[in-house]
Formats: sequence, structure tokens, C-alpha cells
Amino acid sequence: MIQRPRILFVEGLPGSGKSTAAAEIGRRCPDSRVFLEMHPNHPLLVGVPPFGTIHRVHTADSFAARALQKLDAFVEKTGSDGSYVFESHPLQSTVRVLFQLDAPEPAMLKFWSDLQDRLAPVEPWLLYFRESDPGQAMEAIFRERGLAWQTYVVEALSQSPWMKERGLSGVAGLLEMVRYYAAFIDQLVDSWRYPMLALAARPESYKGRTNALIEWVTACG
Repeated sequence: MIQRPRILFVEGLPGSGKSTAAAEIGRRCPDSRVFLEMHPNHPLLVGVPPFGTIHRVHTADSFAARALQKLDAFVEKTGSDGSYVFESHPLQSTVRVLFQLDAPEPAMLKFWSDLQDRLAPVEPWLLYFRESDPGQAMEAIFRERGLAWQTYVVEALSQSPWMKERGLSGVAGLLEMVRYYAAFIDQLVDSWRYPMLALAARPESYKGRTNALIEWVTACG
């Protein structure tokens, strides 16, 4: 018998359709609680997206420790009751921040391993939208969301330790950061220990992708 997951993470780069997918899963599975990244009572979030100035509050070590503390508290409180869907977690809202803070790769790999250790009692599922061309995808999001959003994101992330350490700035610097980050999270996803489904971030048919992910999530005997 395949049981519906108690915790489902919906992940991918910005603009890959995570929030739309999470909302649709919530609609099809009304007994699930859905937390989008900007949810005001998000139980796992440390700080406020898009985390452009979080380096003023946290070091990589302090952020990682706080993220794991929040996860421990949630897993302990959750017990065996309830079903949860988290959009943009744990990659976009934790690993991405560590990346922006220019955490050493071994430290981020350890964080990913520690996080999965703590999730063992609930064995969460991961739905991942994999992007084949991160730079092109980001440029498409800029066109879709407009100049104001582009300027806001570029200015925020240009202050990040990762970009400053490499002397990067502007749109070109952000696109370089996105390419490195996308390759790194692909590596992390490949080491996920629990059930996982990877689908195209920009599929030929979004309806087909939605049908595939709903079938996977709701499959039960």
C-alpha cells in the first residue's frame, strides 16, 4: 500500500510553478495544510523572503542552526497527525539562504544531511521542478514580472555575501549566481533519501505536469 505523504515539499527555482502546484495539491487534498513561502504563520521559515538582507542578522552557521531548530520543533509537535504541503522548502527558503551567505559547500552538504536525519520520523516526499537552463528561465521571469520586480531582486541579491565575494553585481551577476545555485541544488536533490518525483520546470504541457504530480501525490492503495 502506498500512503499519501504526511509532509510534501514542493521545490524548484523561482517561476517554476511551485505555488500553483502546492495550491492545486491543497485543492485536491483538502485535509492537507498548505504553506506557501510567504505564509505569515509558516512554521519552518527563518526570516522573511527574499532574504536579501539576512546577512545583517545571521551568519551561515547561525542561520543553519536556527533552521534546524525550527524543523525539530515542528517535527516534534506534528507527531503522526495531519498532512502538510510546503512550497519553496527546504531548498529555496534554507539552502538558498546559506548559498547567498556564501557558506562553504561542505557546510551546506552537512546541513542537507542533518536536515534529512531530522526528517526521518516523517519520511517526507519531495516534488522537484528541474530546470535545464536556469539563466534563460530567470530572464523569462524578469520579462513576465516586470522591471520593478527585476530591480528589487537584483538590488537585494547584489548585497549578498556570495555576489560580493566574487565581485558580481547587476543582472549579469544575478544570472551567474542562479546558474551556480541551480547546479548545486540539483546535486542536493539527487541525494534526497525519501520518495521524490522530478518533473520539468517548464514542461511542454503544464496540464500534463499537473496531472502527473497529482497522480503521484494522491496515489494510495
